[in-house]
Amino acid sequence: MQARRHLGFVTGLIAALLLLTACSNSTLKSVWRDDRDIGTIPRKLVVFVAVKDDNLRRMAENRIVQSLPAGYGASAGHTLELDPQLESASLRARLTAEGYDGALLARLVSVDTSQTVVPPQTQFGPDLMFRRFGPRYNSFYSAYPYVYTTPGYTINNTTVVVETLLYRLPEGKPVWTAVSETLNPRSSAQVIEELIKLVGGKLGDEGLLPTRR
Repeated sequence: MQARRHLGFVTGLIAALLLLTACSNSTLKSVWRDDRDIGTIPRKLVVFVAVKDDNLRRMAENRIVQSLPAGYGASAGHTLELDPQLESASLRARLTAEGYDGALLARLVSVDTSQTVVPPQTQFGPDLMFRRFGPRYNSFYSAYPYVYTTPGYTINNTTVVVETLLYRLPEGKPVWTAVSETLNPRSSAQVIEELIKLVGGKLGDEGLLPTRR
């Protein structure tokens, strides 16, 4: 009976760890929506990603467009080949002439680093052979081998903060914004994929962007 209880605990712990590793590292920290907005999906959307790396920008814009349903009118901003120095009036005229009534902008706000120091800890270790252990069952001398000390260590954390905004065109008015955080991403591609699911899903739930079926 005791062995079965220990086995059940270990099995449950493994299952919990698998669930944790499968969870997304990205979270929405704040969301704002204009309650006066008409709340409809833009008919034709242009997607811009504001980062310094041009290759990353192109890849991110393409992935966002690809994540939307096939046949939906969405374009990656870089495909329009707009002049970075284009004046507001000229940009508005260009986008209006091409029929865009919505713009989605994702911009990198910051990449923050921090450290967490975990001090040494002394604990009672589990008896992996499922024998009875601990001072409740045996003397101090038989329990002592199961006591161990884990050394202290430092955890380096990286937090990527991104702001995403949805605008109505041609007015250029923001109607929805969200700030997201991604903790310790393995790559820029991971940040993009997680935010597509997280932010895109939220916009879909609120009826502001179409979602794949």
